[in-house]
Formats: sequence, structure tokens, C-alpha cells
Amino acid sequence: MNSLSIGSAIGAGATSLRGPIGLAGLLATPVPRDERLIEMLAGVTPADLPKLLERLEYHRIEGLAQRAVSRLPKRAVDPWLRSALRRRSQRYAAATLSQALALAEVLEALERASVPVVVMRGVRSVEAIYGDPALRPFEDHDLLVPPAEHRAARAALLRLQFEEHSWGLFRRGGVLIDLHVDPLGAHRRPSRQALFPIDVPALFGRATSGLVAGARSLILEAEDELLLLAVHLVKHSFDRLVRIADVAYFVEAKRATLDWDILHRRAASCGVSRLLEWGLASTGALGVEVRCADRPAGSEGRLERFLMRRVLALRPIPYTGELLSMTAAPTLCGRLHFLLDALWPAGERPEGTWRKSAALPGRVLHLARGAGGHAVRRRRG
Repeated sequence: MNSLSIGSAIGAGATSLRGPIGLAGLLATPVPRDERLIEMLAGVTPADLPKLLERLEYHRIEGLAQRAVSRLPKRAVDPWLRSALRRRSQRYAAATLSQALALAEVLEALERASVPVVVMRGVRSVEAIYGDPALRPFEDHDLLVPPAEHRAARAALLRLQFEEHSWGLFRRGGVLIDLHVDPLGAHRRPSRQALFPIDVPALFGRATSGLVAGARSLILEAEDELLLLAVHLVKHSFDRLVRIADVAYFVEAKRATLDWDILHRRAASCGVSRLLEWGLASTGALGVEVRCADRPAGSEGRLERFLMRRVLALRPIPYTGELLSMTAAPTLCGRLHFLLDALWPAGERPEGTWRKSAALPGRVLHLARGAGGHAVRRRRG
């Protein structure tokens, strides 16, 4: 198999929820298809293995791939690939355990300060969705606190010697805390809150006390957690397969106990029904089918269909999430406002009409370079 064909085989995904999935999807799926996986691995030559590993690294699914190949007979997997994946997953496990210790310290400090907190994704996903520290890497800790408690949470982090790099972002060594007062980061992109007004007090009101990293934290209801995972996936433009895996594994683990009617009502109440639909539909790239009855109904235009075909083929175009979110806005004015805020956040615009006008060409060039770089990284991965 030549380099072009291996890239196609690795990247190929479902064109519908019932379509075939590619090699990356087979290595990451929560629904094992070992016979098909063995067939596809047999077509990968030793010269193509580094390319395969690069793609798995790009999508951050080496841990999931390691678990998949560990089920297969030794003869079915190249020894170099098996060994490389094992080392990667071991590094994931070590990093996760180290980060969990730091998170526990932070959660205990917030508890002493009487600050209610929800851990979004990160260690929470590792524990609740995957159950194995070797499977899912992450870069930071997303902590959600009520808006009124932001000052107290900030003070607690500063007492722990965290440095505040920007609003809501705190770092201490290799530990990065992203402190949220809303789940969508609307402080940085105000149009998100205007279009998708998630009721933060209601989230906290429904949450229950539990443990994350062995420390006290509030645990969101399953419907709220899935909703935020799906919206987060769209927000990040389906950029990494591991984010799709988060939704797919959650659905597989909770499908029987989820109240889909409640999920749909909550999505509708904050205007994210379409985002939820797209997030659930994307799990087809991992061979996970979500019944149409369990997905919010909604009409789709040509742009949405085109974008989702690319997502299911694991080839999303740059800024897919911004474009889809824009189409979900109910009015033309809302769409234009969201698009402008997404492409040029208010906090990054200079003061004054002339300065804004002068800076606009540079901003366009910056976005074009970003899109080009994103495309290059995807091709290499």
C-alpha cells in the first residue's frame, strides 16, 4: 500500500451513520470490529507505519489504539507498532496520574473556600467515560464555577502559587487551569452566550456531589454532560478524533439510561439543538449509530450537509464549528454577529474606527494562514 492509499485508508470515515469506517475509526471505536481491523492492518506496509502513528498522534488516540491492538493476535500487529503504542499509552497514564494529583489539590482548595465547582472533561472524562488513565490525553483542566464565585476561585488558585496568564487562565509549571463561569467560554466570545444561553445556575442546581481525582466536586447530570460534550465538539470544529470519541464512548456507556426527551428539551432551551444533532451525528465516524429518534430533528441546508460529510470522512474544513454555529442562529443579524465575533473577537480588536479598519487586512491574513496551517497539519497527520 503506497503513501497515498494509506492516507486514504486511515482517513476514510463514514459518509452516513451506517457507512464503513476507516482504520483510525476502527482503532478508536467503542464497538470493536476486530476482524475488519485485522484486515485493514494487514494492508499497511512497514514503510507506512510511521505515517499511521503520526495520524494517531494527531488525533490523540494512541491510547485507544493500544487497547484495540492489545485484543488482537500478535501475528496481526507489527511488533514496532505494538511497542510504539504501548509506550505512548504508558506516557498518557503517567501524565494523567500526575495531573490528577494537581487537580485534587485545586479541588480541595476550592472546597475549603466554599466554592462549588464542576470539572468539565479532562480527568472527569478519563474516569467517567474511559475508566483508564492510559486512554485519553488532555492538556488542561476546565473548571466551571458560578459567576459570583469567580473572584473566590481566582484567589484560591493564586494562593496555590498559580500564575494568572490571562482572564481565567492559570498556570503552575505543567498544570494549566481554565476557569470558566460559563461552559462555552462566552466571556471570550460574547455572541455565544447571546445565541446559546446555557443556564449555569440550573446546571449547578441539578448537579450532585461526587469525586473527581479523589477530591470533592459536583457531577453534572448525564444529559447535561452529554450536551456539553457535543457542543464542545462542534465548538472545536471536530478537529481531533478523540473529541468525537468522547461523545461516542459516552453514548455507548449511557445509552440505556439517558433520558433523550430531557436531553432534547434542555438543548432546545438554550438554542443548541442543531449543535447537539451534529455532535451526535459525528459519532458515525467511529461506527456508533445514534437513532434518528434520539437525535434532535431539524432541517439542513447544503452548507450543513457538505460540512458534515467532511466531518464523517474525518476531513473537516477549517472553522467548521464556527460555520455550523453560525447557521444555527435564528436570524441573519445573529448569524453575522456570531461570525464576526468568531473570526475577530471583540477583545482582540483595537480601539477606534481607523485602527480597526487598518487592522482588518492583517486579521484576514492571520485567519488565512491559520486555515492553511490547519490543513497542512491534517494532511501530515
